Amino acid sequence: MSNTSSRRKFLKSVGIAMSAFSVGGAALAQEERQSSRDVKGAKLQQLPYELMICDYVRFKLSKVDKHGRVIWEHSPEGKVWDFVITDDNKLIYPIITDKHEVRCLDFQKKLQWSWSYADDFKEIVNITRNQSHLIVSGQSPPQAVLMDFDGTIRKRLPIPAKYKHHHGQVGNVYNVGKEHYLAQLWGEGTALEVDKSGKEVWRFQVPKHGKGRYPAGTIQDVLRLGNGNTLVACGTQARLLEVNRSGEIVWEFTGKDHPELNFTNACNLQKLKDGSVLVTNFLRGDSGRGAHAFRVSKEREIDWMFTDHKNFTATSQVWAIE
Repeated sequence: MSNTSSRRKFLKSVGIAMSAFSVGGAALAQEERQSSRDVKGAKLQQLPYELMICDYVRFKLSKVDKHGRVIWEHSPEGKVWDFVITDDNKLIYPIITDKHEVRCLDFQKKLQWSWSYADDFKEIVNITRNQSHLIVSGQSPPQAVLMDFDGTIRKRLPIPAKYKHHHGQVGNVYNVGKEHYLAQLWGEGTALEVDKSGKEVWRFQVPKHGKGRYPAGTIQDVLRLGNGNTLVACGTQARLLEVNRSGEIVWEFTGKDHPELNFTNACNLQKLKDGSVLVTNFLRGDSGRGAHAFRVSKEREIDWMFTDHKNFTATSQVWAIE
């Protein structure tokens, strides 16, 4: 990746850095020229998107505007790792409290609904959405709960996870069409596709890499690409793998050619409208330097990064609001 790309200096302002190594450089330069100033006269950097961010060290949810300013924050009274945003501007997230809940909150911080899941699951950490419903990932028992946006449960789909401890059985689960679902099995380091009954139809286990813990922690997210391949965020291995249906690795990124990223833990993946992918870099235990997130273009080049160590420590999810 980017072997022939030239390096450019990062554009820094108010703790926000943006970088272009190849494609996208001209557009970023134009954004820099268009930067505005706030009421105090400080220069503000234009970002390509508003961002929604979860900080897993400070346990807070934040919204960042296109100038890089934190314009909304919420610190729930429990641990929050993941969230989704609905089309009608609601925030839905699992939270580990005494009651163990999935909550729906508006941006006036008014609770819309809450589902207490303690009687159903030992733990819920992850949540995803598509156009028609939410998918909440239950652990112990391992299930994907298909849920309407008002909290009504449609269906419970068993996931054949084998990891014994509840924490790590099932991570993100995605509807990939034709009533098939792609699941991230954190404890097994595995991407698993199942049909509408929960029967396995495809599996890929991340191969061992380096001297770190294996397989637990070696997968943090999965993304089905338009070409039918699967992009895997390999967690603590700090690499991305594109895998075809035969289980062959057709593309890999480790970050070794981009030390400025401090690529530590490959976390959340978001497919953007232009076909590029936003990657969250979870800096837990290695915070204070590097990118909280970076964008991989369709040409598999790193063309933008986000970092703000003033306001954020270790982000488990950086989500572009397009």
